[in-house]
Amino acid sequence: MDGIMYIVATPIGNLKDITLRAIEVLKDVDIVIAEDRSRALKLLSHLDIRKPIISINSYNEERKAPEIVARLMNGKSCALITGAGTPCISDPGRAVANHCHEAGLEVRAVPGPSAAMGALSISGLYTDRFLFYGFLPLKKGKKKKIIRDLALLPYPVIFFESPRRLMETLCIAKEEFGDREAAVFKEMTKVHEKVWRGTLTNLIEELEEVEPKGEYTIIVSGTGK
Repeated sequence: MDGIMYIVATPIGNLKDITLRAIEVLKDVDIVIAEDRSRALKLLSHLDIRKPIISINSYNEERKAPEIVARLMNGKSCALITGAGTPCISDPGRAVANHCHEAGLEVRAVPGPSAAMGALSISGLYTDRFLFYGFLPLKKGKKKKIIRDLALLPYPVIFFESPRRLMETLCIAKEEFGDREAAVFKEMTKVHEKVWRGTLTNLIEELEEVEPKGEYTIIVSGTGK
């Protein structure tokens, strides 16, 4: 029988957030496919699990996907994990999942932590409908154009951003969105987790006084709310 490909969500910070099913699957599969080998080893060691690891990233996953499919067709079950959170969402894994589908293999989701959903749930902003954009382009001109287009939407927009570009993105957002309500989330579920809420002007003023470290999620309200 063919093996099964499991797409497994893992903690975005606090290791206690892993689900019981995710632990069960990681124990049962033959191979773990991971975006970050060292982080995968840390998680597996914490769970007292030892498995062979195949490393993939956004540059090599298309090339490595056929090898993974071949292992599945030989009866090996695999769990695909990302560095943190849900795979294939602003992280590698889409090509592997797509190759598995094309080969007629079974692909199952093991849902769990997601920075975007966690941030949205505590934002206090309108959450019935939203757009998740993920990481913006590095170049300022391209970033500005995309934010200008997104500013027309009636729904909140969710971005991921690095500490180096946080202030630039917030300033561009203020220029293009106007002074809307927004929220910024730092290092969700980790020791130094922090949330800022207010208008984009207020957030820029507050965050100018903070040394930017860690990973950030930004939510800007839409035109409707």
